[in-house]
Amino acid sequence: MTTELPPIVPTDDFWSRRANAQTHVFECAPYGIPATISSNDEGVLAAARLSAARYSRSDIQRGRPIRIRCIVADRGPREPIPDDLADRLVYSGLEDWITLSAGEWGRGFANLQSREACVFLSPALAHDARFVSRYFLDHYVLNMVLTEWAMLHASCAFDVERQRLIVMVATHNIGKSTTALRLARAGYAFLADGMALLQREGDSLVVGGYPIGEVKLRDDVLAWFPEYRGQAVHAREQQKTIVNLRAAHPSRIVETLITPASIHLCFVERHAAPETRVAVTHMPEVLPIVAANTAYWNDAARLEHNTITLHHLLRIASLHRLYLGSDPDGIIAAVNQLTN
Repeated sequence: MTTELPPIVPTDDFWSRRANAQTHVFECAPYGIPATISSNDEGVLAAARLSAARYSRSDIQRGRPIRIRCIVADRGPREPIPDDLADRLVYSGLEDWITLSAGEWGRGFANLQSREACVFLSPALAHDARFVSRYFLDHYVLNMVLTEWAMLHASCAFDVERQRLIVMVATHNIGKSTTALRLARAGYAFLADGMALLQREGDSLVVGGYPIGEVKLRDDVLAWFPEYRGQAVHAREQQKTIVNLRAAHPSRIVETLITPASIHLCFVERHAAPETRVAVTHMPEVLPIVAANTAYWNDAARLEHNTITLHHLLRIASLHRLYLGSDPDGIIAAVNQLTN
């Protein structure tokens, strides 16, 4: 005879598993990679939607799934986050583990092999969708994407008619973002203001961007584009404005991955003359610049994959030194005349 035992339900949920249950889910596919972002707080999904808009889309699945769990704890600061919190972030990593800490405001960790991340947010930080999306969700999504894609820090514009991709590499405040915007106003499509993501497909390259649809401008640069409006943000010890290019140029945003017919890789410098000058350059001269503008890997397999893809880019692209002058029309004319 079996005696049915009454259930004993513990009353103390020491680890707060009930409160942390992931009851809200958002799905997207950055660069064709299935991604699930979930939380115990529906407000975090606003950050997930902001992030999804910054990645190139693809109808083809191109990688292993990503999963990010976000937990909003009923503790921590509740006042608005400080303006300089982005400058206080602490990044660290060991092997396949990467961590990000915003101190008492929030923290997260991820494993690049399993492609999972867990993010803990204070209530105040959780309600700042822009910060969570850019500095937590994007941080983990992009690092997982880069295990399969090569990356180059660059601003990119696409000549849709001629299927030419202009990739501009430079240090900060040289003018690559401004040049990409000038090209967009002249009829090019804007691909990215921060990263070009590259994946080899036969003899071609599939290219995506990050972030797409937006650009950060200093106040002095913003004055050149009076039709642009945006949201003020503190970035790299400077006050900048994030401009929504989908509002300014809705038909000139590259939303999907592209396979350009030709690529012009431009290493951008500025000089005092008004005219813009273009000079041919060669692989040995630009290898140190490329190395300074790509992702660091101490994993041999990932380093090799990144290296092979970047060398393929250098082989198939036309390589140029682009010396920017002060005449905006001359900049457009010089880029228009780039040839293989």
